[in-house]
Amino acid sequence: MVKPCLPVFSISSFLCCVFLSSFFVNTLVSLSLPRPDQIEILLAFKNEFPFPKCNFSRWAYSNPRTNSWTNKDVNSFDGVVFDNETGVVTKLELYGACLSGTLNANSSLFRLHHLRFLDLSYNHFDSSSFLTELGRLSNLEFLYLSDMGLDGEIPSSISNLSRLTGLRLSDNELSGSFSPLYNLTKLSSLIVSKNHFSGNIPCSLLTMPNLSFIDLSQNHLSDSLETMNCSSSSKLERLFLGYNLFSGPILEPISKLSNLKSLDLSFQNTTYPINFVSLAFKSLENLVLSGNSISRLNTRWSGSPNLRSLYLDNCNITEFPTFIKDLHKLEFLNISDNRLKGEVPEWLWNLPSLSSLLLSHNSLDSFEGSLEVLLNSSLSAIDLSWNAFRGSLPIISPGLGFMLASNNNFSGDIPLALCNQSYLRVLDLSRNNFSGSVPPCLSKSVEALNLRYNDLMGRLPDIFNKNGSLRLLDVGYNQITGKLPRSLANCTSLEILNIESNGITDTFPFWLKDLPNLKIIVLGSNRFHGPIYSPQHPLSFPQLRIIDISDNKFSGSLPPNYFANWSKPMIKMPEDNKGLKMELEKILTSYTAIDFSGNRLQGEIPESIGLLKSLFSFNLSNNDFTGHIPSSLAKLTRLESLDLSRNQLSGNIPQELATLSFLEFIDMSHNKLTGRIPQSTQFAGQPKSSFEGNIDLCGLPLQETCFKGNGAPTSQI
Repeated sequence: MVKPCLPVFSISSFLCCVFLSSFFVNTLVSLSLPRPDQIEILLAFKNEFPFPKCNFSRWAYSNPRTNSWTNKDVNSFDGVVFDNETGVVTKLELYGACLSGTLNANSSLFRLHHLRFLDLSYNHFDSSSFLTELGRLSNLEFLYLSDMGLDGEIPSSISNLSRLTGLRLSDNELSGSFSPLYNLTKLSSLIVSKNHFSGNIPCSLLTMPNLSFIDLSQNHLSDSLETMNCSSSSKLERLFLGYNLFSGPILEPISKLSNLKSLDLSFQNTTYPINFVSLAFKSLENLVLSGNSISRLNTRWSGSPNLRSLYLDNCNITEFPTFIKDLHKLEFLNISDNRLKGEVPEWLWNLPSLSSLLLSHNSLDSFEGSLEVLLNSSLSAIDLSWNAFRGSLPIISPGLGFMLASNNNFSGDIPLALCNQSYLRVLDLSRNNFSGSVPPCLSKSVEALNLRYNDLMGRLPDIFNKNGSLRLLDVGYNQITGKLPRSLANCTSLEILNIESNGITDTFPFWLKDLPNLKIIVLGSNRFHGPIYSPQHPLSFPQLRIIDISDNKFSGSLPPNYFANWSKPMIKMPEDNKGLKMELEKILTSYTAIDFSGNRLQGEIPESIGLLKSLFSFNLSNNDFTGHIPSSLAKLTRLESLDLSRNQLSGNIPQELATLSFLEFIDMSHNKLTGRIPQSTQFAGQPKSSFEGNIDLCGLPLQETCFKGNGAPTSQI
């Protein structure tokens, strides 16, 4: 901060103050006032795409950022960087900006001659012809055009970009020759993965003067590498060739690239076993050979002494490679998805630098030595899941932060030694045969605790404190009893709470409603009872996306405004994301569901359900709801599943529901509904069982006609 100028009595002091004031004024002006012609060009480019179209099913984090651009506020130009001194645009970062249509040869984009950085990735233009015009932006140093549907060959005009140091063209449909790149003498990073390049890899590409990183993975490169006779002077340090179709020997020709530090040759087409143990990769630090056949596993290692990570997963390995004993700097080893069985050798835990070990999806069943073999290891993460381990869980090292041991046959009590783990963040012991109670210490440092599908009994310990960082607690499918521990209200980081299929006896946990990050609550199949509405505790759940209280003994009725104060994620209308796979991350960011089925709830379905515009699934089946089906359900335009079966609902099915174009599952059977079933593809495409057991429904998919003998339709009232 500049000190204010105090009264001065000398010309030199006065001039000093003037200079400082002038400096800071000029600096602020240069930072906030880009050149007017640059603003004009940007706004002209914005007008070329007046209607941004976001495709969230492909690019989940799209943002129509050009919508904010305005000449009234220079700070509105999201994704634009202006040069502090000259005011010209030097950086345009428009990845996922929802731009689509035609990028013409006369586009305003190509008037930004001072651009040094351009990222148009995750947009989609009608044609790839604009690629030729990019050669006009001769000051470009970084050009990123990933996942844009580009096809054809790399245009020769790209060779004009003589200052280019970074080029990304991944996730497109490009093919042909790499020759336009050979003149890019400053290029240090090239990513052209997930395209349609075929044939061989020219040495002219691998020996470009400054190229240190090249990613050619997931193409159709197929020629034998035996023909490759590249100079050992290549500066390549990272080479990614995974998921291609190379045949014959692979490693021997590549071993001539003496500066390589990282090499990915995963999942090739070759039937030639890879022998990498005796090759002269003296600088190699990271080696990925996943999905290949490996030979000479039990010889001495004579390769790089600096190897730090090794991927041997999916290699059909039947015994532990003994050469690993010689890898004293190895930090990461993935040997999962193989055919290993029997004991894990004791020497594995003696590797001095090993911090991460992945052994999942094998048939391993025990550990050589005592249960304390892991105690002195250097491991910070271990994955033992999907094996056949039995007996007690081994005692783990104090520094372990991640332990995954799900889908095994471990038994006995969960070791109290886990209480001594100061760094343990993730513990997954699900789908085993553990018995006894949940140790009262596990909430101290753990962020994710998964104990589902075991034989645990007793109460959950009531020891969750405000200093904890618990984000996920899943104890579903055990035999836990008692009440929910009230100290869970202290877990302000909690996102997922799942206690389904236990014997917990309690009332609805209104006291959890203000947890700021809680997204998923699953209380199903327990012994909860009492009302789920309290005028003293209106439900807010600021981040709630999924709530399942099914198959309990909740009772009472719900007021019309019951859903009015529910979370913003349920109320806010999402962008078009139909068809997203429901991985956990996408569930937490998009999927919303309410399941109140299998209880004793009464009264009418609240009209306020129509406020939850992002709802995907709504299930009130097997209750005692009465009255009419609320027409406000028609506002749930994203609804894919609706189950109101086995209640006491009467009257007509609102005809407005025919507009719900996303509905895939509907069940309104076994109620007292009458009249005509809404006629739409979604309703007519359901099985007859979805509407059976009502008083007088008619129309498809039922066979009952809605016309009387005289041709008049039946009443809809």
